[in-house]
Amino acid sequence: MTPKQTVFPREGGRPFALPEIRDVQKKERLMNAHRFATVLIASSTLVAGARAQTAAPESAAAIQNRNDRTLVRELGEYLIKNPQAQDRDQAYATLFNKAIEHDWFAENLEAAEHYLKESPEGPVKPLAQVITVMGRAKAGRYAEALERYQELMQGLTLAEQEEFASSFSETFAAAAVASGEIATAAQVYRTLAAKFPESAAVKQRTDAELARLALVGGPAPNFEATDVDGKTVRLADLRGKYVLVDFWATWSTPNLAELPRLQEAYRKYHAGGLEIVGVSLDDTRSAVVDFVKARKIPWTQLHNATAGADLVEAFGVASIPATYLVDPQGTVVRLDLRGGALDEALAAAIKPAG
Repeated sequence: MTPKQTVFPREGGRPFALPEIRDVQKKERLMNAHRFATVLIASSTLVAGARAQTAAPESAAAIQNRNDRTLVRELGEYLIKNPQAQDRDQAYATLFNKAIEHDWFAENLEAAEHYLKESPEGPVKPLAQVITVMGRAKAGRYAEALERYQELMQGLTLAEQEEFASSFSETFAAAAVASGEIATAAQVYRTLAAKFPESAAVKQRTDAELARLALVGGPAPNFEATDVDGKTVRLADLRGKYVLVDFWATWSTPNLAELPRLQEAYRKYHAGGLEIVGVSLDDTRSAVVDFVKARKIPWTQLHNATAGADLVEAFGVASIPATYLVDPQGTVVRLDLRGGALDEALAAAIKPAG
C-alpha cells in the first residue's frame, strides 16, 4: 500500500463507549412484570437448551462466549427479581454491552424496548437504542431501523459522544451494506457527518465511505496489475463473469475467519462463472505467497504494494475486510458480501456446480 492512505482493520464486536453511570436516583417504575419475565425466561430456556446440545468448547473464544451467555442470562434473571435495584442501570449497561459485543440483538430486543419504555431518559438509553436499531436491521426492517437510528443521533448532545456515534454508525451502515441496503448506509453516513460537522475524523471517514458506496451501480474501476506469480491481470479480461474483488491481509482476523466461506463459494460457483481476485495489504509479497501456498488458495492474488497499480486507492478502500462484486457487464453490484450474504447473492446470480 502507498503511504497516502491508511487502511484500518474492520474489527467487529467491540462494546460501545458510554459515559460512566453515576448519581442515578431510585424512583418508582411501573412494570408489566409478567410479560417481561416471560420473554427473558423463555430466552434463558433456549440458551440453556443450546448449551446442553453444544460440544465442549475448543478455544478461549468459545469459553468466553459461553460465559458471556451465562452472564446475560443471570443479569436478566436479576432484573426480573429486582426491578428497582439501585444498580439496575449498571446491570442493563452490562447486559446490553454484551449483547452488542456478540450481535445478540434479536434475543435482547424485548429487554431494550422494555428499558426505553420504563426509563425513556435513563443513562443506558443509547445502548438500548443501539439494540432496537440493530434488532430491526437484522430482521431486514431497515426503514424502521433508520428511523430509530436517527432518533438516537438526535438525542446525542455532547462532543465526547462522537466516538460512540461513529462506532455505532459504522456498525449499522455495515449491516445495511451487507444486505444491499446502500441508500440506508449512505443516509447513516450523511446523518453522522451532519451531527459532527466540526470533526475532521468524522468528515474523513464519512467522505471515504460515501465515495465507496457511490461505486455501486456504476462501472468498476478498471485496472491492470501484476499478480504474485508475475502474470498480468486486467479486470476487462474478466468481462462475462462475476468477479469478487477481495481486499484482505494475512494479519486480519476477520479475513482469516471468512476464508473457508470464500473457498466454499469458489468451489460452488467457479465453474458457473465466478472469479475471485484477492488484493493483499500485507507489508511483504512473500507473506502473501507463503500464506496462499500453505492454504492452497486457487484464485488470483495481487499484492497491492508490488502489483504496479494501487487498487486500494482505485476502489476507495478505507478498512478491511472489503469486497466488491462486479457483474459480467463490469458493474459494481454489491459491497462487503460475507458469510451467508455472499452465498445468497451468488446463488441468485450463478448456477452452482453440479
